[in-house]
Amino acid sequence: MQKLSDSLTSKPARQSSPTIAIHWLSALAVVLAFTTVWSRDFIDDDALSALLLGTHRQLGLFVLLLWFVRLLVRWSHTPPDQAQGTPLLMRWAAAGAHVMLYGVLLAMPLLGWAMTNAQGHVARLANLVPLPLLVSINPDLADTLQDWHEWTAWCLLGLILLHVLAALWHHVIRRDGVLAAMLPLVSPRSQR
Repeated sequence: MQKLSDSLTSKPARQSSPTIAIHWLSALAVVLAFTTVWSRDFIDDDALSALLLGTHRQLGLFVLLLWFVRLLVRWSHTPPDQAQGTPLLMRWAAAGAHVMLYGVLLAMPLLGWAMTNAQGHVARLANLVPLPLLVSINPDLADTLQDWHEWTAWCLLGLILLHVLAALWHHVIRRDGVLAAMLPLVSPRSQR
């Protein structure tokens, strides 16, 4: 019992600065990508709708780029063990949720890229660099990929909700500083 008590009051290790930056840049890009594509439903102006779709695509490619940078950072900066004192089943659930988040954050932009190609467009990084075609023009495939892209978006929203709830659980219930260890410009501190 003393070990659990010590783990709840000890100061957690801070995540690396690159990890924190990539986490919050990814979060911002995902929120903006959702916002731009869903706001198109309320826009009657074709030019503005096209601009929002183009912005959505660029944000998706940015999320994909950050995904690869995240892996490099993760391999070069071993993350601290934030789950001290957490039951094994909860640790597995957290690891599984992170794997699913990584998978969905990879699948979403790849599905969008393939859908763009199937619709007959070339995906361009920063609207300049043409990216290779993942699939050839195929309207039926484009419709299928759009469905998968949308369903994956709902999965991502669900995983984000679970991620936020878990962070709040750490902050409010466990009071272990795990949330503060990932916040920019906030120093984690022990809770008493």
